[in-house]
Amino acid sequence: MARAPTKPVQMAYLTIGYSHFLMDASKAMKVAELMQHAVNVEWDYGERMNAETYTVGESVNVEFRLVHASKIRMPHGDTTPATPAQRRLLK
Repeated sequence: MARAPTKPVQMAYLTIGYSHFLMDASKAMKVAELMQHAVNVEWDYGERMNAETYTVGESVNVEFRLVHASKIRMPHGDTTPATPAQRRLLK
């Protein structure tokens, strides 16, 4: 039996601060919606025990763009994006 061709997944280009990501558009939209309420912060450990401080900065730059499949080039001629590593619990 032949399988029906799968529908291509709409991809999105997501910028958060100075980092850029290419991911499924529906997931990227969720991340963008959440991050638009975030602010940059600087963390300083301090010299005394429990003296750390958090200095709030400007709001985070968040940009969302839909990307047409014909505009995506994979490195080394790969046809599919690399799969993320399996998640592991921190110990």
